[in-house]
Amino acid sequence: MSFVNELFERLSKSNSANEVQTALASLTNIQDPIQRTKAARETLQLIQSYGKELDEKGQFKNAAYQYYSGSQVVKNFLNDPSLEYQWLVASAKALANASQEHITWDDLIGGAACMTISSLLRIITGDWDVNSHLDEFIKANDFSVNQAATACLYIPYNLVTAINKTNPNPQLLQQASDFTEQYLMTSKPAAMFSEGIKRALELTRQMLMENTKFPSVKAMFEYHTDIIFAENFPFSIKLENIGEGVAFNISTSINIPSNLTIVSGQNRIYKEQLQPGELSEEQFTLVCPSGEGNEEISIEIPVFAEFADILGNKNSLSLGTAIFPIRAIKKGDKLTEKLNQIQTNLQKYVTPFESSEHLEVKPIIDSMKSIIENLITSTENRITNGDFKSAEAELGQLNQIQVFFDPLTSFLADYQNHSLDTVNNLKKIHEQSKDLVNSIKQIENRLQTG
Repeated sequence: MSFVNELFERLSKSNSANEVQTALASLTNIQDPIQRTKAARETLQLIQSYGKELDEKGQFKNAAYQYYSGSQVVKNFLNDPSLEYQWLVASAKALANASQEHITWDDLIGGAACMTISSLLRIITGDWDVNSHLDEFIKANDFSVNQAATACLYIPYNLVTAINKTNPNPQLLQQASDFTEQYLMTSKPAAMFSEGIKRALELTRQMLMENTKFPSVKAMFEYHTDIIFAENFPFSIKLENIGEGVAFNISTSINIPSNLTIVSGQNRIYKEQLQPGELSEEQFTLVCPSGEGNEEISIEIPVFAEFADILGNKNSLSLGTAIFPIRAIKKGDKLTEKLNQIQTNLQKYVTPFESSEHLEVKPIIDSMKSIIENLITSTENRITNGDFKSAEAELGQLNQIQVFFDPLTSFLADYQNHSLDTVNNLKKIHEQSKDLVNSIKQIENRLQTG
């Protein structure tokens, strides 16, 4: 409420009540809370008495200042919002009378300014019936001859309508702000009112920012990651309004580089509006005729947008750049060829052991086969889905397994062969033992019969 306070400070200088001013100043010097509260109530009685006297004399501006001072006493020393608003309403009524006084003097700018502050006080107190308050004033006077006076009235009239909770209208706020600045600030209104109206203009713009919902547009790109020269490929752009307000007149431009050709679609897209949370998708078909001798090139497609918010403010921004490679041979095909070669090599290591029944060797070989099969399946899926970076990483793992398999399978072969020799030797010993046992039995029999 500083804009009202500054205005009333100016008003008070024309005919101040020394007794009231002294009482107001002395309140801050009272340390005891009880005494200070008592003094504040006595001051209010004094202000009320003096305000009524000024009203009776027709000195409405000064009466309004006294009532406003009373609201500040309540606010600073009594902390009673309901009572504070009663004083503000009294000040608003006094200013409404002051506006009629100015009209009598043929001072349209002064009358409109007083009515502006009166209406803003009513807004502060929660009296939302300001429009009818202003309507009566406007109908009783012809402001068409004075644009500055009309600008004064635009502030509260459009402010209260614009921030109506059931039907907010930011355009009216913008209109009030622009109209007031364009005419009032350039027409040299009475100095007594200029500061207060400037503050009212600041309030209007503050309300404008608080009550306006603005849009925000972002882009998402979709395209294949495995593209070859001379092959048509799809490219799509999704625009999404991630803001809280409607985006109007959205114009999106796609900067297609010279080495690409548009088969279908336009490089500029127009959409009348995009609601909050709404998606809009545009699809294109592109082709890169050749790589001019290169095995692979990188293509960049920058996307820009222009759109307006509900106030008519225009926004220009970059929505990002789609970057993707185009190759002579599809990378997926290259990776699949490499995967097949590694799979063949690994199988050569495993095959000799597939029929092994060796109790120690078979579990090792089965585990190796399981690891290989899982990695190969995973790599195939990644290639199919275009996740070439992960596929290359898994191919690197398979290569490491391949390097490790050579000494491992050599060791397993030696171990298996050595184990077989040991088993055969044990069989021979077993046979020889049987022969020895039979010989001993024969000797025993002979000894018994002899």
